[in-house]
Amino acid sequence: MQPNTQPSEIENLHYPMEIENLQAPYTRFERDVSLGSGKGNDLPSIEIAFKEKAIPTWRNQLTIRAFVVSIVLGTLFTALAMKQSLYSGTFNPINMYAGIVGFSCIKTWIMIIDKCGILGPPLTRQENTLIQATVLGITGVTSSGGLSSFISGMSLTAAKQGDPPIVDKLNVKNPSVGWLFAFYLATSLVGLFFMAPFRKVIIVDYKWLFPSGHSIGYLINSIQAPLKTKFARKQVTTFGKFFSFSFIWSGVMWLFTGGRFCGFSFFPLFGFKATEAGFYWDWAGTYVGVGMMCPYSTTISVLIGAIFGYTFMFPELEKKSGKWYTNEVSRDSFHGYTAYKTFITSSMILGDSFYQILKLIIIGLYRKLQEKDTAAALPLADPHSTAGSSALDIDEQFRTQNFIKDKISTKYSLAGCAALMLVSIIVLPIIFPQVKWYYVVVMYILCPLFAFSMTHAQGATDMYISAGLGKIGVFIFGAWAGVSRGGVVVALVANGVIGNFIASASDLMVDFKTGYLTVSSPKSILIGRFIGTAVGCFVTPLIFWYFQVKYPDLGFNSSTYPIPFGVISREAASDALQGATGLPKYCLLFCFIAFALGIIINIIRDVSPNKWGRFVPIPLIMAIPLTTGGFLAVDLCLGCLIALIWRFKNKSQADVFIPIVGSGLICGDGLCTLLLSIFSLINWKAPACVQFLRRQLAG
Repeated sequence: MQPNTQPSEIENLHYPMEIENLQAPYTRFERDVSLGSGKGNDLPSIEIAFKEKAIPTWRNQLTIRAFVVSIVLGTLFTALAMKQSLYSGTFNPINMYAGIVGFSCIKTWIMIIDKCGILGPPLTRQENTLIQATVLGITGVTSSGGLSSFISGMSLTAAKQGDPPIVDKLNVKNPSVGWLFAFYLATSLVGLFFMAPFRKVIIVDYKWLFPSGHSIGYLINSIQAPLKTKFARKQVTTFGKFFSFSFIWSGVMWLFTGGRFCGFSFFPLFGFKATEAGFYWDWAGTYVGVGMMCPYSTTISVLIGAIFGYTFMFPELEKKSGKWYTNEVSRDSFHGYTAYKTFITSSMILGDSFYQILKLIIIGLYRKLQEKDTAAALPLADPHSTAGSSALDIDEQFRTQNFIKDKISTKYSLAGCAALMLVSIIVLPIIFPQVKWYYVVVMYILCPLFAFSMTHAQGATDMYISAGLGKIGVFIFGAWAGVSRGGVVVALVANGVIGNFIASASDLMVDFKTGYLTVSSPKSILIGRFIGTAVGCFVTPLIFWYFQVKYPDLGFNSSTYPIPFGVISREAASDALQGATGLPKYCLLFCFIAFALGIIINIIRDVSPNKWGRFVPIPLIMAIPLTTGGFLAVDLCLGCLIALIWRFKNKSQADVFIPIVGSGLICGDGLCTLLLSIFSLINWKAPACVQFLRRQLAG
C-alpha cells in the first residue's frame, strides 16, 4: 500500500521536536470551528467529546481491576476457543467482543463497589483498550499456538492416522503441559519486542488501516463518549444503528444454515459458473465494512488478483492434472494442486515484503546520513490556527502527538527481542532434540520478512495469511532435516516458531491502531499485551491438559474432539520431507517468477507519477484473495461502491461517517460470532436450510 507520507526511520530513542500542548486542539477547535454546521472544514471533532476527561499517564492506565477482568475474560474466551478449535479445527475471532464484554465487566465492578460505599475511579477508554490488548494477548496463544494443528500433529495419535503413518520416535512428540509452557514462553513473546519499534512507521507514516483495530477503536470511543455535543450523539447513534443491523443480519443469516452447504454464504450473485470459480457473495457485513474503509487501491488490487487467479491461473493449473502432477494424491498435498496455490501466492507476498523492507532500510539510512529529523515527515499543527484544516485533521494531529509522546526505546526493544531469541535457540533443542540450534537461528532470520508480510496483509484487508506463510516454513525445514533426522517434528516446530512470531507481531499492530484512536499510550498497550501473552502461555496448556484428561481418545476420528487439522498438518510435514523433488512440475519456477513480480510491480508503482501509480495494483494484496477466496473481492467491491456513491453525493459527510458505519458493520458481525460459537458448542443447530442449486439438479 503506498504511504501518504515518506516513512520515517525506525523510531529513535527521542524526538527532538517538542510535543504540542495536548489541550491545544480543543482550544483551537472551540475558537475556530462552528459545531453542528456539518459543512466542509466545520465538521465536528470526535476528540472534542472527551475534552472534559483527562488523559491518564501510561502508568495510570495500568490498573489492577483491568488486569483482573482481563485474566478472567481471557481464560473464559480461551476455553471457548479451545473447545471449538479441537472440535472443528477453527474458531471465530475474539477481538470484536472482548472490548464490549470488558467494558460491561468494569461497569458492573464500579456499580458494585459504589453500592458498597466505595468510590471507584471512573472507567476510561484507555483502560478499556488495555483490557482489549490483554485479553487478546491471552487468547492469542490459543489461536497461534497450534494445539489444534501442528502441536497435535506431532503426537502419536496423529502419526497413526497419517498417510503415510510415520511413527518412529524421532518423528513423534506427544504434547505435555511441561514442555508446552516452555515452548510458548520461548516463542510467543519474541514478535512483540521485534515489532514495537515500527509502530510510528506503520501507524503514523504508512497509515495502514487495520480494519479490526480501527473498528474496535470506534467501538470503544462510542461506548465511552460523553453525549454532550450534537456530533457525539450522532456518532454514537450512527454506530449503534449499523452495529445492531449487522448483528441482527448475521443472526438471520445463521437461521438458514441448518445443514451441510446450507445458507446464503454461497449466494450465486454472478451465476453458478462464477460461484464455482470462487466469485460469490457471502452476505457478511464484516468485509463490506472493510471495503467501505479501505483505499480504492486496495480494493482494485484484490479484484485484479481474484479475477486473474480464479478465471485464469487456477483453472489452467487444474487442467494440468495428470500432466504436471499426479491425480493419485489428495488435493491438499504438496505433491499436487495445493503446492501451486500455496507457494506461488506466498512467493508474491514475500517478494512484495522483501521490497518494502529494503526500501524502508534504504530510506532510513539515507535520512541518517543526511541527518534529517525523523519527525519532519509529520508536521505538527500550528497551535494558533486551524486554517486549512478540518476537524478530522485536528483529531489526527492530536492522536499522533499522544501516540509518539510515550516513546518505546528501540534499543531496549531489540535487546529484549535478541534475548528471547537466544532463549529459544537454547531451549528448543532441549525440548526437541531433532531441532538443531542452527535450525532455530535460520527460523528467526526468516521471521521478520514473514512478520512484515502478515502485518501488511492484516493492515490492508484484515485477513490472516499465517497458514500459507507457515507452510513455507514447514516445507523448508522438513526438506532440510529429512525423515531420518526427525524432519516431521522439525517442520512442525518451524511452523510453530514462525506462526507465533508473526501472529504476536501483527496483532500488536492491531492493538496499536486501537490505542491510536482511543488516545492510549503505546507503552501501556505493549505491557498489557506482554502480560496477557505471558498469562496465555500458562492458561492455554492447562486448558488443553484438561481436555486430555477428560477425553482420553482426544484426536481420534471417533472422539468428541477429533482435532481434524492435526492429521492434516502432519501430512503436510510428511510431504515436505522430499523437498523440491516432491513438488509438481514447474512449481519452483513459478515461485521465482512470482517473487520477482512482487518486486518489479512495486518498482513500477513507485517510479510512476502519482496519478498513474495509484492504479498499479499492490502485489501482496493481489495475492490475498488467491489464498482466501474470490468472495473477498465481491465483499470489498460492494463496500467500496457504497463509499464511492456516498462520497459523490456528500463528500464531507462521507469522510466523517464512512469509518463509523464500516466499524459498526464489522463489530456487529463480530459480536454475533460469540453467540453463534456458544450455539455450536451446545449443539444448537439452525432450524432451516437454504441451498442454491442449478435448475437441473433442483428438478
